[in-house]
Amino acid sequence: MSLEASRESVVSLLPAQRRQHIVDFLRRHGAVTLTQLEQALGVSVSTLRRDLDLLAADGVIDRTHGGALLRQQGYTAFEPDSLASSELSPREKRAIGEAAAAALQPWQSVIFDSGSTVLEAARAAAARAIPFTAVTNDLAIAQVLGTNSQIQVHVFGGQLRPGSQTLVGEALIESARAIQADVLLCGAHAITEGVLTETSAEVAAVKRALMRAAVSRRLLVDASKFRPRTFMQVATLAEIDEVICDDALPADEAERIRNLGRRLTLVTVPA
Repeated sequence: MSLEASRESVVSLLPAQRRQHIVDFLRRHGAVTLTQLEQALGVSVSTLRRDLDLLAADGVIDRTHGGALLRQQGYTAFEPDSLASSELSPREKRAIGEAAAAALQPWQSVIFDSGSTVLEAARAAAARAIPFTAVTNDLAIAQVLGTNSQIQVHVFGGQLRPGSQTLVGEALIESARAIQADVLLCGAHAITEGVLTETSAEVAAVKRALMRAAVSRRLLVDASKFRPRTFMQVATLAEIDEVICDDALPADEAERIRNLGRRLTLVTVPA
């Protein structure tokens, strides 16, 4: 079913059925904002607020500032599949990816971490007419970059995570120790009070290794990623050189980043 057809079917549901659809959506994604729910389901924000308040009162979900998440006991280790992640905030991710790609310089060496926002950066970078060297642990990103003959693409060796196109493992971490790239473009599952976290220990270990392998570390995240923490700590914002985010980033989070002396780039998302 197309996204448009799915939205039309949700709008026509009875309130109880609509709330069940919201719960199913959260079980698929783990945590979402009101804006993401509105875009995906085609239901007004006022209606969604009432639905989420009722679901929270019934103990089904936990409300957050501007959204909702699975009950805490299930959220910290919850990991959406790669398709589910790509469905959320597509316009924001595209704008962030384009900004990250625009900042790359000819002849740089660039590590592309796995993730849907970094994938958008790879698409934008592949569309540019500049030569550079790319290294990645994501097979989808490697394929996208490989469409541009000016980009020299290297893929880390490792184990393929089930249900994804991401490579992980000790062999990859060992390979990362041997390189020193100019730039790392990376993502995160959640950023909470200045701490980057992931739901998977093996993914977190790879991200830490990639951070050590780059001179400039650039974090690509949309505003919805500033939410309660998940299972495994990756790093702190103090270890990041630049955060590229959409302009819906809460003011207190923007202030935290700037107070750390980190560069903050906020992009405007086309309507």
